[in-house]
Amino acid sequence: MAGKARGSETVGDAVRSLAVLLGVIAAVVVAFTVMRPGPQPPGPVDYGAALDHVRAQYEYPVLAPDPVPDGWRATSVDHTSGPAGDRWRLGFLTADDGFVGLEQADGEIESYLADRLAEFSDDGTSQVAGTTWERRIGQGDRPDRALVRVDNGSVTIVMGTEPYDVLESFVASLTP
Repeated sequence: MAGKARGSETVGDAVRSLAVLLGVIAAVVVAFTVMRPGPQPPGPVDYGAALDHVRAQYEYPVLAPDPVPDGWRATSVDHTSGPAGDRWRLGFLTADDGFVGLEQADGEIESYLADRLAEFSDDGTSQVAGTTWERRIGQGDRPDRALVRVDNGSVTIVMGTEPYDVLESFVASLTP
């Protein structure tokens, strides 16, 4: 059976070739869209060395949970020193995929609070182990919450997506 001579293709041949090519491209796009995993939570971090470093260098009592609540994992750690003060941050994903962060700073405390809690308003107080913490609440339908304590020239903020009772339990686990 003899095929068509080269150069004698019809418009119909071109349309069929284009349809096959578009079908292959569509199949690849669908495969990548369906098979692509959703957003992955950040992996765990080991904050031990950073904690040891800031505890040795910073003037205020640097806090961390002891023990870390069951099912929680540390996902971020950061510390900086500068003219505005020494800052320490530690973030956790909770067992139900919420977030709780611990922040401490000294130096320019008022500007730090204004920056970190700009969208928050007062929401009463909490008592944790005989210590009063200010409650702050963010805006929106599912607002973040924060517990704040200023003491001896430093500020501690425990903030996250969890309700106040979870934040209070976390605060109770903090040790210098």
